[in-house]
Amino acid sequence: MSDFTAIFEEIEAINPALHGYLQRADVRLWTHVHFPGERYNLMTTNIAESMKRALSNARGLNIGRILESIRVMMTRWFAERREDARLQPTTLTRGVEKLLHDRVTAARDLTVQRIDDHHTEVKYGSSSESLNVVNLVERNPYYNSAYLVSAYAESVMSADSAQPVPEIVANQPCLPPSIRQQPGRPKKNMMKSALEVALQKKRPRKEHTCSRFRQSGHNAETCPM
Repeated sequence: MSDFTAIFEEIEAINPALHGYLQRADVRLWTHVHFPGERYNLMTTNIAESMKRALSNARGLNIGRILESIRVMMTRWFAERREDARLQPTTLTRGVEKLLHDRVTAARDLTVQRIDDHHTEVKYGSSSESLNVVNLVERNPYYNSAYLVSAYAESVMSADSAQPVPEIVANQPCLPPSIRQQPGRPKKNMMKSALEVALQKKRPRKEHTCSRFRQSGHNAETCPM
């Protein structure tokens, strides 16, 4: 909120007409900070960054040891998650159960009428305009705990030393890559992305304080009171 307020004040100082146009356009429709619904188009992290963090202790090893570290880690993850999925006491997963529990209060205003063995009619209050038909047979199977268990059904096994190596592989020479030795000590840490570097160099903005109520995050002009 403080970043938006500071930039919006800069726009007002440079071009008051543009500032007025953006304000009339309703900031809830074109800003993330004022958007009342779910946030979107924001990337916090990804699987590559998560794996990089998980394998931080194995970066200095050779490629064979790194692959073995990945195999051991995946074996442990699959075993732990498989056991945790099996111990779930309900038909649905924990995340879905929590979501339903949070919506119990709102669900009390719904009127439910059975249509047949698979279809149910749901209305909001006594209004017939908000009519919905729910099919309990064709519901999404991804919410079931059995589907979660099946995701970790396969096992990540260790290498079988008794398995013979194919002749075409055993007779294939594997030469080291031709590289030029860089000056200085080799780096063990991966190069940071432009986003990571920018976030480290970014200085926190000074939060604006309302002169009326001494609250941070806005000024007297944009005060909602």
